[in-house]
Amino acid sequence: MQIKPEALSRQLAQNGLLPAYLVSGDEPFQQQECTDLLRRTARDKGFDERHLFSADSGIDWPALYAEAQSLSLFGGARILEVRLGEKRPDKSASEMLVQLLEAPPPDTLLVISCSKLDRRRDHGSRWVKALDQVGAMIEVWPVAAGQLPGWIEARLRRLGLAASGDALALLVERSEGNLLAAAQEVDKLALLFPGATLTPEQVEAAVGHSSRFSPFDLGDALGGGDLPRALRILDTLHAEGVESPVVLWALTREVRQLAQIIGGEDPGRLPPQRLRQLQQQARRLGPAGVQQAVALAARADQALKGMADGDPWQHLTSLVLRLGGQPLPAVLEL
Repeated sequence: MQIKPEALSRQLAQNGLLPAYLVSGDEPFQQQECTDLLRRTARDKGFDERHLFSADSGIDWPALYAEAQSLSLFGGARILEVRLGEKRPDKSASEMLVQLLEAPPPDTLLVISCSKLDRRRDHGSRWVKALDQVGAMIEVWPVAAGQLPGWIEARLRRLGLAASGDALALLVERSEGNLLAAAQEVDKLALLFPGATLTPEQVEAAVGHSSRFSPFDLGDALGGGDLPRALRILDTLHAEGVESPVVLWALTREVRQLAQIIGGEDPGRLPPQRLRQLQQQARRLGPAGVQQAVALAARADQALKGMADGDPWQHLTSLVLRLGGQPLPAVLEL
């Protein structure tokens, strides 16, 4: 069974818990919300035990299988949560999962989370098909910039709020690029103005500038070809007092990965979506553009260390423009 993230709450209220859920995707906030909702619902129904198995520390699949087959320590229901991340079960682990899913243990909820499912590699695997037969698959997709107003408006509506067009536009602008920040601001507005139709003045007073970008968001914006957003992120980081060496470190890492791709080297282990972004960005810039970005990163580093003239943030702006494919004229490029 396929369930959209926004329909999960309704499905749980109408049909109750299924034996197993697979929450997949590369958007961490929505994925976390789905797994949190499943855990909360299960606990409300008496699932008092929770056993976590994470690929970060290595999953002991025989131990997971044995746990599923054993009696609960306290004689009640329990949650078995498996966090795969980018990894996938090997042949023997897949067989164990299939056996568990073909005969789900009573009073046991299996919750598996992983990165975005690959249509060829994952959807055809036996364990995914087995889970689809007895449980639900929830595929989480990133919220594109054009979808963000609708996403925020739906969240406002669920909390009994409405917003004028200008208020919604301001809320989108102030929380752009960070779903967690947007959700937190909506929750704050619901507490401050319960049941209200929000005005721009109310949003301005309550939210302020709360985009809460991190230096890593620069890479996402540049990789997606969104230079205006990358420049807004850079300005926000500067205004919020983020240290310029931290920003340069994030940009230099991106430059290094682009140079490796151009040179035919392995850029290291990256999420598939991020690797595709970098490959597309490398093609857009070409060898000469990437080489110039390497030189600009070195120049910015020298300015930070006092070994070259110029404001470090001006050097960072030049580097972002270069990585975004719209460099300054050579005579102006610091």
